[in-house]
Amino acid sequence: MSPAALALVLVSVCMHAAWNVLGKRNAPSLASFALAYGAGGTVLIPLLWLGPSLSALPIAFWGWLALSGLCQMLYMGGLAWAYARGDVSVLYPIARALPVVLVPLVSIALLGSRVLDRWDGLGMVLVVAGALCLPLSHPEARRLSTYLTPAMGFALLAAAGTVGYSLIDKQALGLMQGAGHSGLTAGAVFMVLQALMTLTWAVPLLAMLPAERRRLPALRQQGLAMLVATGLMMTSTYGLVLIALALTDEVSYVVALRQLSIPVGVLMGVLWLKEPASRAKAIGTLVMLAGLVLVAL
Repeated sequence: MSPAALALVLVSVCMHAAWNVLGKRNAPSLASFALAYGAGGTVLIPLLWLGPSLSALPIAFWGWLALSGLCQMLYMGGLAWAYARGDVSVLYPIARALPVVLVPLVSIALLGSRVLDRWDGLGMVLVVAGALCLPLSHPEARRLSTYLTPAMGFALLAAAGTVGYSLIDKQALGLMQGAGHSGLTAGAVFMVLQALMTLTWAVPLLAMLPAERRRLPALRQQGLAMLVATGLMMTSTYGLVLIALALTDEVSYVVALRQLSIPVGVLMGVLWLKEPASRAKAIGTLVMLAGLVLVAL
């Protein structure tokens, strides 16, 4: 892998973990995540002029985009509501890692993708085992009720949203490339369109949820600059990965390196947010990371 591609992936890793920790620190809510994401997409609107005109895209593309935005909204809502109820150092790895297991399984079941080999299977077992270790910070936590909490449920919602938009985005990007886009311009344009579509889905939901409306004054206190900065981190992390993929043929290494955001997120949660550290949390993170590397490679 070239030094430039490696540097881009590592910057993306740090940015992804950082915006999650910032979101937890600044009173997480669907409103804060969706508005930040929409603000980042708005700033990047000039990217829409890259490649062929939007009018060249087929009608099916817009349907996939709408579904992708819906899944992205569910991901952000699940993530925000999970962080409001639990630790980033536990919930971030779960929301980040489980889609790596679930996407191949759904692809096999619904899309007829390749059958998993034994290393994929072993990697998935390790990911699930690591996720189960994360909440076990003390002996009293070793019971079923530890996992049957609203925070864990919302983390699973975030993971399900990630599975949805990951599979949908592949279809949408394929249609863009068929309309004349390169992989790079398709990724850049879709990144902006998805952010704007997510905001479009989120606005009516925010209007229907009193708890979310009550958090809007807190967003004004954070300021527009913080909202835009967070949104740019949210939108740009994937853009940096797309550029890295364009600079190297070693796709599996890029996929594997992206998972470094899991230990980075755990460390940020422990060191920056002062969340409790434990041996179970460290072991769970390492086991999960090993499993992710097996699946990616």
